[in-house]
Amino acid sequence: MKRDQTALSRRYEIRHESLSPIETYAPQLLQEFLRDLNHAEDRATVWGLLEQLCADVGQSYILYGFAYMHGQQRAAYHSQSNLPKGWKEWVGSRPNLAEIDYGRHHSLEKLTAFAIGAEFIELYRRDGLLTPEYEEIILKASEIGLHSGLFIPLRSSRRDERGGFTIGGEMAEPEFRRFLDEHGWTISMAAVQTHNIYLGMLQREEAERFDLTQRQLEFLKLSANGYEVKEIAFNWGVSVQYVTRVRRELCDRFGVTSKMAVMAKAVRLDLLTEQDLEISHAISTSWS
Repeated sequence: MKRDQTALSRRYEIRHESLSPIETYAPQLLQEFLRDLNHAEDRATVWGLLEQLCADVGQSYILYGFAYMHGQQRAAYHSQSNLPKGWKEWVGSRPNLAEIDYGRHHSLEKLTAFAIGAEFIELYRRDGLLTPEYEEIILKASEIGLHSGLFIPLRSSRRDERGGFTIGGEMAEPEFRRFLDEHGWTISMAAVQTHNIYLGMLQREEAERFDLTQRQLEFLKLSANGYEVKEIAFNWGVSVQYVTRVRRELCDRFGVTSKMAVMAKAVRLDLLTEQDLEISHAISTSWS
């Protein structure tokens, strides 16, 4: 739904008397987006604001995602987009897609935004970045109308939490370059601020959903420090079957099965520290 710009201006009027001219300059669209974002109460509202911003700047698609990386391995992942179902199914049928996607490697190593899409394919070819697999991704995206786009790498306060924001549509290269001149800063700032707020909301929701028992918390701590099931059972004075059940219920609660994935989820919920995760990985990568 289109926002009532006048009502927004009245509702969120900002006084700038104490600020310098450079501190007060921001595109009107960005100001309005950030005001709405600051008053959002849940992730659905945040996503709705992103979709509206996408439409306001004349683009068709947005995609936001982040992963908690442990070394080069993806321990936890979350994404949301308005891309067609067919695209999502195509991506899902290629589990190694992340390994051949240039965007992933770029976002892991650098913080610079970059252009994507068939409109820029010759630039990728010129710079030696266009593998046959990545070309397939670019051409497949063109089939759904994603000919040009901007990918913005994202970070958080957690060292190994990395993500990205993509916005794009059907614009030809010259038109898309003009779009970047006009809206590039707005999109970049919106992506960074949304990322921070979205992650905070997700963490709160997960903490409420994964309210663990005291035994499950104890199991996490002991397991992270290298204790095996039999040792935990001895420590607690219970049977091995009881500890195994605690572990199984913990996995079910988190919706994962591997030790690393459980530990990574626990770190994201502040139930464990990143040092706990490092120790756990150094000792063992699986439960026995």
